[in-house]
Amino acid sequence: PLFRSAGASSYTGQPSSKVGFIDTHCHLEYLFERLRHRGTFAEFAASRRDAFPSNYEGCVTIYCDSASFSSFGTWKDVIEEPNVWAAFGLHPHNAKYYDDVIEQKISAACQHSKAVAWGETGLDYAKHGVDERKQQMEVFERQLKCATTIGKPIVVHSRDSEEDALRILAENLPRDWKIHLHCYTGTAEDADKFFRHFPNLFVGFTGVTTYESARNVHECVQRVPLERILLETDSPYMVPAKLKGQNRFSHSGMILHIAQRIADLKGVSLDTVLTGARENTTKMYGI
Repeated sequence: PLFRSAGASSYTGQPSSKVGFIDTHCHLEYLFERLRHRGTFAEFAASRRDAFPSNYEGCVTIYCDSASFSSFGTWKDVIEEPNVWAAFGLHPHNAKYYDDVIEQKISAACQHSKAVAWGETGLDYAKHGVDERKQQMEVFERQLKCATTIGKPIVVHSRDSEEDALRILAENLPRDWKIHLHCYTGTAEDADKFFRHFPNLFVGFTGVTTYESARNVHECVQRVPLERILLETDSPYMVPAKLKGQNRFSHSGMILHIAQRIADLKGVSLDTVLTGARENTTKMYGI
């Protein structure tokens, strides 16, 4: 195991498997800020007994706001740790901050040996007007062009914007480009449209999958082929349902609860889901 258990337990009913897993999308920066954690990721994991099972193999942490690339950014220290990889981009919520300077800083960060993708970038129409949406689309296109120039896979955020997101991706990326459509909560029909256009596109499912109210996500999980699924927490957000009482924030050790719910919805074993997702992680990120 990467981490030995220590400290007080915050876990109950942890699903069990020996198949390795990677959290393909988390935000260690935001998690540590909320918990006021000043140490390393290894220290964070070691302080939580049973929270990181022996088959935990690492995580991809996302840096996607302008502050991440300031002189105060700590991303270099974080990804120097074993089994931590990263993606760099600008989130659509931060589109107004995108300029040539930020673009250069993201491009430079993506040259790091443990940078596995550009992102997250994309569109979020949930609470934004027409002018903001136009700006998001322009910034999205710019980032896609940069990612193709340096040959990096793309991590996409799409909220209530699937039609525009697919159109912009199709206009700016080769069909065989590797794409992680993260925290997918759209319809199965929209997922099929993405799959038909991009054979190397994967969708990520989070703790939302464990919520009883998320019926559309449950249907999508049942219909999306396992060959297209990635596991992610989007930590510190969306704590799996069974852990909400003991945890305010999610972290990478909680992946097994998401995987178990996917297994239940698909009528397959936990090992089957973990094996498939681990293979997909290698295809997407090379790890």
